[in-house]
Amino acid sequence: MLIEYMVSAVVLGIVVALPPGSVTIVACQRALQCGFKNSLVFTAGSCFSDIFYILLVYYGIAGIISGNHTYKILLWIICGIILIVIGVMSVISAGNTKNKKMVTFQSNYLATFFSGILVTLTNPMTIVGWIGIAGNFFLIWNDRFPESKNIGIISILLIMAGVLIWFIPLTFIVSRLRKVINEKLKTYLIVISGICLIIFGIIGLYYAIMTIRG
Repeated sequence: MLIEYMVSAVVLGIVVALPPGSVTIVACQRALQCGFKNSLVFTAGSCFSDIFYILLVYYGIAGIISGNHTYKILLWIICGIILIVIGVMSVISAGNTKNKKMVTFQSNYLATFFSGILVTLTNPMTIVGWIGIAGNFFLIWNDRFPESKNIGIISILLIMAGVLIWFIPLTFIVSRLRKVINEKLKTYLIVISGICLIIFGIIGLYYAIMTIRG
């Protein structure tokens, strides 16, 4: 039963990571523009925020936070602004290797790590997703395998291991592409990813407005 539980936790992490979203776009854009290590640092920051929200779910606090309209509005606004800023920076820096300040900031590991934290932490869909997915996972396995209550931290680490099992090969493959494709195509892909992030950011601001009106 323990092995089955552990495998299920890892599979859950993989399933959660599969649908493409803003984190996937930024991670791949980083891999294409700055390399695998930079993308890995961004993913580590994102995982840090995921662990925080899963802990809230595990201890039953997440529902209180997600139900707070003021908190959701603030998150949508902050998330929207961050995605727009990252998207604009990606578009500006695409192919602009002469801009040393922009290139340095884009490749800075500390800035990359914190951007990973912020992109995930400020996205209201992150906490909603973890409430629905991780919440049900913990409820089901607490009934089937009561001992799982004693290994909550291990469960969370296994879930994140599943996330990394998907993200690490994905970003590694993308980072290899930067050595295969020509500079023009790479620039186009970076610009497209930046535009996608800007669109996600605008959608976030739209949801903030709709939440205020609602």
